Amino acid sequence: MDLDPVDNLVNYKMGFIYWNPQDSRLIVPKRERSMGYTLNFAHKMNILILLAISILFVYTLLYLP
Repeated sequence: MDLDPVDNLVNYKMGFIYWNPQDSRLIVPKRERSMGYTLNFAHKMNILILLAISILFVYTLLYLP
């Protein structure tokens, strides 16, 4: 029986950050499926997503009243 990589605790940093370079998925279900989804922080596209979110956050702080 093959385990889904999401269910393997070795793929988590600090117990809650999913980090698996062998998993090609960007968005993966959480270990508790009813809690939604999380990002695969080892995926290369994740850097761009986090950068865009950070830029939007700083922009709203600086330029919106």
